[in-house]
Amino acid sequence: MKNWLIMICSLGIIPSNLFAQNWQSAFSMDTRTGYTTNTYLNPLISEWDRAIDTGYLFISPMGQLAYTGNNISGDLTGGAVYNSFFDDRENWTGGFTTSGIRYHFTNSLSATVSGGASYFSTIYDRSFFWVQPGFNWSFSTFSQLRVKAGPAYRKLSGILIEEVQEPNYQRFNSYSAEVQHWRNFQWQFRGIVYGNLDDITGNIGVRGSAEYWRSRNWQLSMRAGLEQFRYEMILDGGANGGLPIGSPATSGDVVSDEADRILRAGIGSTYRVNSGIAFNLNADYLNYFSTATEESINDYHISAGIQFSVNRPLGRSSGATAEWKQNETQVVLLKLNYTGDGQLYILGDFNDWERPGIPLTRQARNRYVAELSLESGAHEYKILLIEGDEEKWIDFSDDTFTVSDGFGGENGLIFID
Repeated sequence: MKNWLIMICSLGIIPSNLFAQNWQSAFSMDTRTGYTTNTYLNPLISEWDRAIDTGYLFISPMGQLAYTGNNISGDLTGGAVYNSFFDDRENWTGGFTTSGIRYHFTNSLSATVSGGASYFSTIYDRSFFWVQPGFNWSFSTFSQLRVKAGPAYRKLSGILIEEVQEPNYQRFNSYSAEVQHWRNFQWQFRGIVYGNLDDITGNIGVRGSAEYWRSRNWQLSMRAGLEQFRYEMILDGGANGGLPIGSPATSGDVVSDEADRILRAGIGSTYRVNSGIAFNLNADYLNYFSTATEESINDYHISAGIQFSVNRPLGRSSGATAEWKQNETQVVLLKLNYTGDGQLYILGDFNDWERPGIPLTRQARNRYVAELSLESGAHEYKILLIEGDEEKWIDFSDDTFTVSDGFGGENGLIFID
């Protein structure tokens, strides 16, 4: 059971680092090496196997295609996984794909449908797929709630599996609710609750994380979580031991509610050399406790690696183009090329992201200007359009230097000497 729940969570957090105005593609290659005592600590495998105590090499190429229109956005991600261990055990090989589509009713509310599938092969084969409708709600400028639920299917096959069970698909109904909050685009906090709808309180997981951007190149992350997987044990009237697995209960049997509990914590650091190369270092700890046997065991995982990525726009770009000019002091002039009606405002870390922001003055038909006094360093900003009672963020063109805002959009970025 625990493998099913964690797979949806794991494939749901595959990096989605492209945010297109129209069509855009991305390719990345994640390579890392490390030491582990449980494959459950690998987020793209998440299969419980602690009969290991060895180093490993992990390679995962990944491609992504994203689209953003007026009210509809979506993405499609696919990748392969190769995990080689430094002992004599079988390697893990396989692939996965995830997709999502979002319909935006307003700037703050959207309906979503996400799904995915994966296949991995080692001494046995594992097939897994799911689909989950849901919704996203941005209840403030820097906070978002994501809720989704739906069926998932998992099948194990192979000689070892067929000896103990039929290789048929097993179904369960999963759910997740995640809250994200940004604080001045340096701190990002996430909390997520997930589990099985068929036993909401018995099979449940809770995770939290905090990410801190020391600079636009250096990121620190901290994470922790607790998972519980409940099951029943049938005892033969409280006498000598339990019944064999699958034996029917009788009137004299005692049914005992038991649970496996998993506590995990981790810390990581990422340094981006540029937009295409990033180095990372991660360490994770896991404690497993069984209420049935009162067994408590610990697992560890440490890894270091490098990621290569390339983003490429497809077709003609659209959106506003921001041009910045700086004089000998910290006074800068913003010139924005934008086609449309309404009043434009600029806001960012330089005004604590207070809305509506600093108004832009129309200089020509499609040209707006604003003069700002900024301190030295990097500054992130957004352009807000207010037209009547409607408010929305303005997309940037591909000619404008941008970074992710963590909500599926972009912030403009400007450097002041």
